[in-house]
Amino acid sequence: MIRQTFINLKAWKPSVSTALAVLIVAGAVAFALLQNHADLTGNSISTESASLAISQNDSNYSQTAAGYAFTGVIPGLQVSQTEHFFLKNTGSASLTLNIDLAATPTNPSGDDLSKVHILLTPYDPSTGLPAATQDFTLQALLNAGPDGVPLNYPVSLAAGLKEKFDIQMNMDDGVVSGTDASLSNIDLGFTGLAAIAANNPLTF
Repeated sequence: MIRQTFINLKAWKPSVSTALAVLIVAGAVAFALLQNHADLTGNSISTESASLAISQNDSNYSQTAAGYAFTGVIPGLQVSQTEHFFLKNTGSASLTLNIDLAATPTNPSGDDLSKVHILLTPYDPSTGLPAATQDFTLQALLNAGPDGVPLNYPVSLAAGLKEKFDIQMNMDDGVVSGTDASLSNIDLGFTGLAAIAANNPLTF
């Protein structure tokens, strides 16, 4: 008797998850074959330079200039003589200007510093005429600390330009309780802060 032997052959039926995995892998390979790459290399960053110099006579600009002995003041009646100095923007950025007082002046009589005034008069470079005088008390400058107090004029000092100032000192009536008064070591500082010119804003 001949026995027939049957071999059961089963067709492979992939599961849905397996099929998806195959498709995903195939898709990833296809994506890799179609991609490209570009580089932006060698980048660097730098700033504008902020540099402010001072001079008594519009020459030999440096970071420091000798001050003046202001005399002839009669409190409440007469201001001191007029002296001059120049500030020059030696950097590449336009600057706004602040004035500050680095330390408390030597004040042997204990005079009220809120009654002692610095008077600054800038000049309009286009006309050569004086602009409005700005009045700063020594106490206000001390209170402002190292940030100082902004100058109203010029609004900004462009790179390479200079500004002339007249400077005087004055005292209010009542600041002196004796026969006279004197203060020394009145060290005024001027700070240039980089600014964007209104007609030339940075754009990105």
